[in-house]
Amino acid sequence: MRHRRPDHLAGLAAIIAAVGVVALIAGAFVLGQVTRSTTAESTRLTTASVAPRQPVTFASSRIRNVVLVVADDLDWKLWDEIPRLKALRARGTTLTNYVVSDSLCCPSRTTIFRGQYVHNHQVVSNEVTSGGGWPTFRDKGYPTDCLPTWLSAVGVHTGLVGKYLNEYPQTPVEAVTAPPGWNEFVVPTTPFGAYHGYDYTLAANGALQQYGNAPKDFLNDVLDDYASRFIANASTPFFLELASFTPHLPSPVAERHKGSHAGAQAPRDAAFNVAITNPPSWLANAGPLSKAAINAIDRTWVNRAESAESFADSVETVLDSLVATGHESDTLVIVTSDNGFHMGSYRTRRGKRTAFDADTVVPFVAIGPGVVPGKRIEDMASETDLGPTVAALLGATAPEWVDGRSIVGLLDSTTLGYGSIPPTRTAALSESLGVTSPGDPDYELLAPPNFTAMHTRDWLYVESLTGEQELYNRRTDPLELVNVIETAPPETVLALKRQFEALRTCAGSTCRVADSMQVP
Repeated sequence: MRHRRPDHLAGLAAIIAAVGVVALIAGAFVLGQVTRSTTAESTRLTTASVAPRQPVTFASSRIRNVVLVVADDLDWKLWDEIPRLKALRARGTTLTNYVVSDSLCCPSRTTIFRGQYVHNHQVVSNEVTSGGGWPTFRDKGYPTDCLPTWLSAVGVHTGLVGKYLNEYPQTPVEAVTAPPGWNEFVVPTTPFGAYHGYDYTLAANGALQQYGNAPKDFLNDVLDDYASRFIANASTPFFLELASFTPHLPSPVAERHKGSHAGAQAPRDAAFNVAITNPPSWLANAGPLSKAAINAIDRTWVNRAESAESFADSVETVLDSLVATGHESDTLVIVTSDNGFHMGSYRTRRGKRTAFDADTVVPFVAIGPGVVPGKRIEDMASETDLGPTVAALLGATAPEWVDGRSIVGLLDSTTLGYGSIPPTRTAALSESLGVTSPGDPDYELLAPPNFTAMHTRDWLYVESLTGEQELYNRRTDPLELVNVIETAPPETVLALKRQFEALRTCAGSTCRVADSMQVP
């Protein structure tokens, strides 16, 4: 069943159809330069340190607005289980090697806002007690120097609807006060209810609203309606992040989607319930999954799939709203996830805190003018690139201290590869530097020790806090079942380690040198 269309959209579409006017504004846009500063000592910025960028244009029209739709724990396997999500590949351009900075909610979302790897932004977990969460983000001064403030400084109308950062808010004043840079800010303030989809409090542009457990109170639907109204009423240029809580466990399901995936099973690919050859120590004693464990995995798979249907509703709402308002011709929509998820792989039940592709290489599909439908791009891309890319598209300039780079050239149909934004990224880093506790919604009993991992198109190289090293050939072993650290060509391992060390210790512009090193 398709998502219910907000009533105001139907009326708005009718008005536009009657009037018959759709504004199409063509031409190049010039990137502005923003002066900003941060309280973090390592990221001081002055006007002189902001590197000027060249204007970027798309083939069919200029991008005046960006909508970022972010799922919570959505991996590629589950994406392809949902027909409406799978169909987006044909509608937009897919990045097949888009790597998150950490497969954990708050560190990953901090990277979206800051454009930094975890070792630089240092929001390492979901909880302040272990060095993460909103309080750490706030106390480092990040709210005054991040993506929404960069955009707001050049006149972009900004909005966040949905999940913000773990442990937000901390005080009653924070609950009714939007962080700097956000013109519109609609976020749940009661995490238990938010993750369950009902019985939550919503802070909507300074007003607290209570929701119950009726079907009309289902959180994802409420957030979709707010997003739709934002698109209908926002002045151009605008940026909207619609951040769903689905399909994060416990994976709430809208009434209309219950039973939609009855009988489905977690994919039985070659990694399902199979041990890794030469495994890391944390997996060495993982025995075969029992029948009961496999049945539980399948039940969770069904529940997550039915919950993910609501994320498909969110994407559909955004696309419908853009059509209804005439903004489909000047708006880029980016659909992605904060991290992935694995189920049954490598004899583990479920989780997301590993270096494997299932957890760290996540969906990314861009839809809009100038983007080639059905195109697949295998170039490496990092979550650190997302903020600089949105900034470039909307006329702002990311600070020089960001670790990522604009990938507008990857998405522009008029260029091949990175176009005028050299050099090409060859590697992306993913790190797990924090810990989770039993009260954390992402706590796992079986999880690896802290690690740093580097993805290239050919290799996954991992170093753990324990000193262990892993190497997987992503070309010949795409499910990463054989650790070849002891058998790979020594010159290849040495080159990978050299780039890995450069990335692991990089900051700002040095990251954009390290991430483009060539490995044989």
